[in-house]
Amino acid sequence: MIQRKTPRLLGWIGWAGADAIGRLALLTGSTVILSRMLEPRDFGISALVLTLVAVASVCVGAPFEEALAQRRALRRSHLGAALAAAWLVALVLFALSIPGGFWLGNAYGEPQMRLLLPVAMLSIFFSGHSDIATALARRLHRFNDVAFATLGGHAIGIALALAIAFGGGGIWALIAQRLLVVVARAILLQWRLGFLILPRWSRTHLGHVGRFARISFFDRLADNLTYLAFNNLVGALYGITVLGYVNMAMRLIEPIRGAIIATSHNLAFSYFASAGDDPRRLRDRLEPVVANAAFVIAPLFIGMAAVTPILLPIVAGPGWDAAIPIAICLAIGAAILLPARLVYTALSASARPEFSLIAALSGFGATMALLVLATPLGPISVGLSRLVGDGFQALFAVGLPARHLAWSRIDRFRALLPAYGLASIMGVVVAASGFAMDEISRPLALILSVAIGVVCYVGLLIVFARPTLRTLLGILRPSSRLATTAES
Repeated sequence: MIQRKTPRLLGWIGWAGADAIGRLALLTGSTVILSRMLEPRDFGISALVLTLVAVASVCVGAPFEEALAQRRALRRSHLGAALAAAWLVALVLFALSIPGGFWLGNAYGEPQMRLLLPVAMLSIFFSGHSDIATALARRLHRFNDVAFATLGGHAIGIALALAIAFGGGGIWALIAQRLLVVVARAILLQWRLGFLILPRWSRTHLGHVGRFARISFFDRLADNLTYLAFNNLVGALYGITVLGYVNMAMRLIEPIRGAIIATSHNLAFSYFASAGDDPRRLRDRLEPVVANAAFVIAPLFIGMAAVTPILLPIVAGPGWDAAIPIAICLAIGAAILLPARLVYTALSASARPEFSLIAALSGFGATMALLVLATPLGPISVGLSRLVGDGFQALFAVGLPARHLAWSRIDRFRALLPAYGLASIMGVVVAASGFAMDEISRPLALILSVAIGVVCYVGLLIVFARPTLRTLLGILRPSSRLATTAES
């Protein structure tokens, strides 16, 4: 059975990798173009609007995705009831966005927000449908279809948004990008699944997913409220222009962060779910996944942090230097948190999503507290507060009582520490190399920095973590023994 599953798993990983790389290329390309056509203030205004839309989308479909994906007996009636509830909530939120747009425009002195918010809010009808379709795809192990729809949705949405920008649409291009990507993804995923999901109200079937949906909802809501409160507090403390710099920093880091979170969670959730009833079996699956993921994710983001002083001016052009330290903090925070998040995925797969909610709330509190307390430091406090918030969530994952996973705290720490240490050494080497190449052209310096980072990290793995290197290579290239067994 393992032999038969290996090519399929590699296919999922291949599609997930193509999706992540493709999305990163598309979003980076759109940022390169739009940052040269729009002002930081435009990015700040769009950040305020789209953060509200993101929170609203959590209220629509997100509560049902995890609940439907983990349910052992899933029927068409569950999907229809979830979609009916999602669209009912979406209708209420869309209606509220009309007066909300007027309030937001008056609060920030930006009249265009009055129309921007309701138009952007239309996306929640499609994101709700997309979340429920994603749950079905996860149940059917149709991860390739999810990746195809996500990548295709970004390609279509970004292309149309750029057309709007070149047509003189200004800030509307930023709003349209979010709206059109969500619409295209929902349509493509529905088409790929070949299973039409229609709304059908049923309180009985909603009750079957109620508890898990509520906890999942509050978890996702806490995560998105961090962005909402964060953006509004940054705007209040430093103004919309600084918020535009924050948005640019997030555009550099968040695409790859979001792709890794979604991909790792979807793949790992299915792997962990079958062992969810046995803490020891769950630990045996979780421990190597966390350790190996850390050796891949940590150097990726530490490397991004190290090359950000070179990369961000290439992507955004002149006038965006204030975004560099913020982007560095975001990248380091992602390196620390993302491998540890797999602990929450394992707990959710065993029907215990409340721990992810508690972690999100602790991260939210830490982020907001430091943002206010560190205001005398200036805009760098924005990046530092996000870094501390991510660190709190990772620390909570390591500090959970061992009885929930049959995996001791010290062993969790040991699983993560080697990757953090080697990635940090590599990051210092790359950052120092970048400073030494200050006199050469930025594109050449970026290429050389990436090459130095790859060579340095592979060398560190060979010296200090050779078994892990063999394992990672084995995942990408199955052994000839497995191939021979499968053929026989």
